Amino acid sequence: MKFLSFVLILAVSLPLMAMGCSSEGGGAGAGISRILGQAFAPETDDAGETKEVPLAGATVVLLEYDENGELTGATVGTTDAQGNFVVEDVQEQAVVVVQVAGMTSDGDANVEGLFNPDQPTIVKDLDPATSVACIAGVSAVGDGSITVEQLDETRVQNLEDASRAYIAANPEFDFYDSAQVNAAVAAVRAATDDGAHPAAADAFT
Repeated sequence: MKFLSFVLILAVSLPLMAMGCSSEGGGAGAGISRILGQAFAPETDDAGETKEVPLAGATVVLLEYDENGELTGATVGTTDAQGNFVVEDVQEQAVVVVQVAGMTSDGDANVEGLFNPDQPTIVKDLDPATSVACIAGVSAVGDGSITVEQLDETRVQNLEDASRAYIAANPEFDFYDSAQVNAAVAAVRAATDDGAHPAAADAFT
C-alpha cells in the first residue's frame, strides 16, 4: 500500500493532527465567504486502472495565515458521501488553504487548494492538480519568493493551470509518491515563476 507524504504540512511545519490549497465566485461582495466544492483523489481499481474518486467522510481543515505570516489550521467539518465540503464564515483575506484528508484503497489521501476569499460564495473542487498548485504557492511564500498578498487569484490560476498541464504531460505521475509530487511542484514553480505568468505551452514536454 502506498501512502502520500503530506508535503504541505511539512512545508509549513504544522503538526499533522492539527491540519485539516483561482476560484469561481458568486458575485461581488466583501467580509465573509462561503467555500464549497468536492474533493477527489486517485484510486486504483481491480483492473489496475487509476481514476479519481470522491473522498467521503474525510476531514476538512481551513488554514489561514496569521499576522506573522505563518499558517494555522483548524478542523471545520467532514465531507459527505460524495466528497462535498462546505467551509462557512471565512473572513476576507489574501488567501487561505482548504485541505481534505481522507483515504482511498491506495492509502492516505490529502488534497488541498488555494482560495482567495473576497466573494460571498467560492466554488472549486480539490484534486491532485489543485494540491500541487497549493504546495507550490505555499512553498513560494514559505521561502520568501513571494508574499502572501502576491498569492492572488491570477497567480493561483496560473499555478493550477500549470499543474494540470504537468500531470497531463506525465501520465505516470503518482500522487502518492512524495518525490514525484516534489518534482511536480518544482517544475510548476519554475515554469510559472511562482505563478507570475502562465506556463509556456511546451513547458513540460
